Amino acid sequence: MVTTRTSVATATDSPWQGRELPFGSNSMQHGTAVFEGIRLYAADSGPRLFRLDAHLERLLASAALLGLPHDYDLASLRRLVLEAVAASGLENAYVRPVLHTREPRLGVNLSAFHFTLSTEIWDLPPDAPPAPVRVTVSPWCRPSRSTFPVRAKATGTYVVSALARTRAAADGFDDAVQLDPHSGRVAESTIANVFLVRRGRLVTPWLEDSVLAGITRDTVLTLARDLGVETAEAPVEPGELLAADEVFLTGTASGLVPVAALDTRALAPRRPVWEALSRAYRDAVLDRGPRRPSWLTPVPDPTPSTPRLRGAS
Repeated sequence: MVTTRTSVATATDSPWQGRELPFGSNSMQHGTAVFEGIRLYAADSGPRLFRLDAHLERLLASAALLGLPHDYDLASLRRLVLEAVAASGLENAYVRPVLHTREPRLGVNLSAFHFTLSTEIWDLPPDAPPAPVRVTVSPWCRPSRSTFPVRAKATGTYVVSALARTRAAADGFDDAVQLDPHSGRVAESTIANVFLVRRGRLVTPWLEDSVLAGITRDTVLTLARDLGVETAEAPVEPGELLAADEVFLTGTASGLVPVAALDTRALAPRRPVWEALSRAYRDAVLDRGPRRPSWLTPVPDPTPSTPRLRGAS
């Protein structure tokens, strides 16, 4: 269950409040918006946003790839996020900053984007182990790099993810693996990156195959190297997933999720590499492992009228 508390910050005064968009907004009509998902954790050292700067840098990069005009830089986005999260009084949350247009004008041209921050509260504890999932290879491929800048985390591209996830659910699966439309190799799942383990070696699809450069993906590669696990970013054929000893998915909202079965093939329940990485990831987000100041951003204390909340608002 998810409950929502919304904070809004814009560069200019706006007649619209909250997350509502005019029906004629370009973002509403054509999906011309970019976004991020950032986790706020009740770490041992206090509430911390995990890899805030990396997410905001990717948000700015997504806007640049789409040519979205705006007046923000990393410092201003950082300030707005921290102010909004502090004002929410939350300690465990999912934060979604979005660059979108509120202009109620039809047309496909891109103009005057504003920044909206919503803070969503997940009642799942940050250290709860995720349930293993069953996945299938989807007939719906990832967008082609010849038709869309696939490095951009844009709202419109998630229509394809929705098609793949809905088809997978109708076929009795939890999620789907999507392939690159040109190479036919593994790209990612509908909302997460894919990892496989074969004979102790950790592999994730390289970025050449229509893969979004996930922040959690990068985190896992770093943690694996720290643990002495051999890692590789490489082309991955669909058959390599079937031959893998372990398969798991990574994403900001879900963390590291083990795959129990791929299509008709059940994977072994023993997952030593996933288990080691899950412990390291949990320690990293809760500030229990080796200190990485750039990964954990403290949230300013709320005002006296907005005490911190550990559960739903």
